[in-house]
Amino acid sequence: MAKRPARKAPKKAAKKVVKKTAKKVVRKVVKKTAKKAAPKKAASVASQKISRVEIAAADIPTHPQPFPTACKVGNVVFSSAVSGEDPVTHEIPADPKLQAENAFRTVRRIMEEAGGTLDNIGKVTVYVKDRDIRPIVNAVWEKVFNNPKSRPVRHMVPFDLPPGRALQVEFLAVV
Repeated sequence: MAKRPARKAPKKAAKKVVKKTAKKVVRKVVKKTAKKAAPKKAASVASQKISRVEIAAADIPTHPQPFPTACKVGNVVFSSAVSGEDPVTHEIPADPKLQAENAFRTVRRIMEEAGGTLDNIGKVTVYVKDRDIRPIVNAVWEKVFNNPKSRPVRHMVPFDLPPGRALQVEFLAVV
């Protein structure tokens, strides 16, 4: 018997159809996967307009640098370094205890202007010129935050402060 010649043309056509179909399927799968992996177009915090308000009052000493003493962004209050200036004369007393009392008085006033209280403060950092004033700061701290179960966390750090300043206070609060 004689061999029949192979029919190559239909096989080639069938291969082309399979390749085209496979490419279409792959494209669809890739599109679906890309859509699932793409981030949703939900409103993110970054795209929302959040207000920033400077916190200032006559009895809150202004910062000598070109930034506010404190500001409120949304419902969060941030302070820059609050020193122990006298709120009326704006002079720095020599007594570290008076500086601590003045600094925490200013912190209280900032919180009042921001619409909160000392209870809204979550973290305080106290920068001190000398660690020896820790007992002085602790005594004022206990008067200011008189409920031991409702005090913010605190970190005291030795720091090279400007002349005449025994301490500076920074805080973070949510109102």
